[in-house]
Amino acid sequence: MEPNTLTTLLAFLAAPLAAGAAYGASMSGVKSGLNGARESIQSIERICNRLDEKVDDHGQRITKTEVEIINLKERSGNG
Repeated sequence: MEPNTLTTLLAFLAAPLAAGAAYGASMSGVKSGLNGARESIQSIERICNRLDEKVDDHGQRITKTEVEIINLKERSGNG
């Protein structure tokens, strides 16, 4: 091959190689972004589960309190 032909071939290959490198770099960014989103969603899920448990606990306490109030009213004759 002549030097000019080799230079021309290398020039044609430079653009696809650069595009491939840029694509690989952008995919890394997308993957890390998705991992960050996944971690955030998992954290939100944990918070929601804890809040759900607290609501259940409070609901049970309210029910017990209501039952005690009904019993007290019946004993006092006001129920």
